[in-house]
Amino acid sequence: MTRILVLGYYGFGNFGDELILSGVQDELTSIECEAVFAVNEPGQYASLVCPRHALVDRHDPAAMRAALRACDHVMLGGGGLIQDVTSWRSSLYYLGIPLLAVLYKKGIISYAQGVGPVRRLWIRRLVRTVFGRMILIDVRDDASRDLLLECGIRTQDICVSSDAGLSYLLARGGEPVAATRREPRIVACVNKRFGWTPEETASFLDCLGSQSSARLDLVVLFPSADLAFTRAVQDRLLTPSELIISPQPLGLLDLCSSASLTVAGRYHMAVAAVAARSPVVALAYDPKVSQLADCCGFDAFQPGNSPQQAAQRVRTRSIPPVTEESIERIGQTRTDRIARLKTVLERRNP
Repeated sequence: MTRILVLGYYGFGNFGDELILSGVQDELTSIECEAVFAVNEPGQYASLVCPRHALVDRHDPAAMRAALRACDHVMLGGGGLIQDVTSWRSSLYYLGIPLLAVLYKKGIISYAQGVGPVRRLWIRRLVRTVFGRMILIDVRDDASRDLLLECGIRTQDICVSSDAGLSYLLARGGEPVAATRREPRIVACVNKRFGWTPEETASFLDCLGSQSSARLDLVVLFPSADLAFTRAVQDRLLTPSELIISPQPLGLLDLCSSASLTVAGRYHMAVAAVAARSPVVALAYDPKVSQLADCCGFDAFQPGNSPQQAAQRVRTRSIPPVTEESIERIGQTRTDRIARLKTVLERRNP
C-alpha cells in the first residue's frame, strides 16, 4: 500500500490549520494509502479518523528521518506553507523536506496548497526547483498558480482546486438557513495584522451592531496570535458581546449559519462563513483573503479603508450569502482533487 508523509502547520493551535488537517485526513480515507502526518505534540490528538493514518512528531529528527525513509511520497498538505511574509524559515522547512525526499527517490506532491507571497529571489528559485519535480501540483487558488508560473512552472502542470478546510466544511455543512431565521447577531473574528487599532476595530463593530441592535460574538481562532488583541477590542465595545475561543468546526458553522452577518478577520473565518452560507464581509489582512473573496463573490476591505468608510459600505448595502453556484463549484473541486491524486498514485504504484 502506498505510504505518504504529510507536512503541514499542524498542532500549533491555529483553527485553520487544524481544519485543514481534518480535511486532508478525510480526503485520504477514500484513497488506498497509509498516511503519516507530521505534527507538533502528537499526544494532543485523541484519535484519528482512519486506522491507516498515524502521527509523527515533527520536532523529533530521528522519527522524521524514519518516516521519510519509510514513505513512498511526501505531500505538502494544504494551508499557506510556502510564503516569506511571516517568516522565510517556514518556506525553508516545507521546501527542504521535499527536496530531501527527491534525493531519497520519493515522489513529492502539492495538495490544496497555498503558495505566496514569496518576495525573496532565492526562495523563488527553491520553489521552482521543488515544484518542478512534483508528480502532482494542486494549489488552492489562482494566485498560487500565478506565483508558480512566475517561478517558471509550466501552466499544464498546475491544477487549481480549493482550500481543503473549505471543502471539508462544505461536505459536512447542512442546508442553508433562511434569511428570515437569522438572529440579529454579528459573528466577528478580528486580527491586529489588518492594521486597525483596538479602538478603530471596536468603532467599526459598534457601527454595525447599532444599525440592527445586534449582539456580537467575538470568535478567536488563533489564541496565541489574536486573543490579547480581541480582548482589547472587547474592552472598548459599546455593543454587548461574548468571547468564544477556539470553537469546534461544526460549532463555528452553526454560529455563522444563524448570524445576520459574519465579519472575517481570519482566512478560515471567511471559509466558515462561506460554508455556512452566511452574509460575510472580510478584513483582508493577507492577499489570500482577497483571493477567496474574489473567487466566492463577497466584499473584502483593504487595510487602507477607514473603519467609518467600511461600516458605511456595510450599512448601505445588502450583503447576500455566497451563491449556491459558487458552493457547488467549490464542492466539485474536492471531488476532482481526490480523483487526480488517485490517478497519480495508481500510475506510480500499479
